Amino acid sequence: MTKFLLPVAGFLALNIAFLACSPSGEEAVKKAENDVFAIHDEVMPKLDDMMRMRKKLRQRIAALDSTAASGSASATLRTGEEQEQARRLLRDLTEADSLMMNWMTQYKNDTLTKLPSAEALRYLEQQKDKISDVKTKINTSLAQSRQYLDK
Repeated sequence: MTKFLLPVAGFLALNIAFLACSPSGEEAVKKAENDVFAIHDEVMPKLDDMMRMRKKLRQRIAALDSTAASGSASATLRTGEEQEQARRLLRDLTEADSLMMNWMTQYKNDTLTKLPSAEALRYLEQQKDKISDVKTKINTSLAQSRQYLDK
């Protein structure tokens, strides 16, 4: 009998120790939510940079309009290509900004408390993927715009 109880007691002790060390459902949800907002908090300040960059691109487009009006045919063609690139970058920045605004609008923080932990974790994983995509779009559009404006 003791041969049977000893392994069972050991197994139970290990399970109790494991459960005591593993995060609870609430703790796991809180950690996942913190991970999501760490990404959000990293890119949110870049919205000001994006606004400044869009302003610079609009100014560059306006300056290129003036150049095209007074230049030769070949200069006008180059200017037109450069304007198109600036407009594309402007659209990319605007899209990145919209993605962030849409993410913030659709994120349902108050719903997390009403969901079972497993569902909340799935929701947060989806949100982490979405905000990571937003981060990539913001960083890429800013880097490309800086590169364009620095040339």
